Amino acid sequence: MRNIILIFTAIILLSGCHPYRIDIIQGNLIDDKMRSQLHLGMSKTQVDSLLGTPVLTDTFNPNTWIYAYTKQINGGKIEKRNLVLEFKNNRLIQIK
Repeated sequence: MRNIILIFTAIILLSGCHPYRIDIIQGNLIDDKMRSQLHLGMSKTQVDSLLGTPVLTDTFNPNTWIYAYTKQINGGKIEKRNLVLEFKNNRLIQIK
């Protein structure tokens, strides 16, 4: 009986050593393939179809679209990326 209690206690203690942590992805996930299809001269509609709606638009300049995301896999390092697009006359003029 004592051995069963020791085994049960060991299982409980060891099961907490490697807790599962969920992957967290927030914002617009833009991969290299999507970014390579982006080019100057595209309309806002074309960019929206390719990348989706931006997370942010500049309050003072609605022609600046900001795509941002963060990714954390299994509680590891947080990866942050931003993509800033500038439009003029409904056409993409700058990619930052």
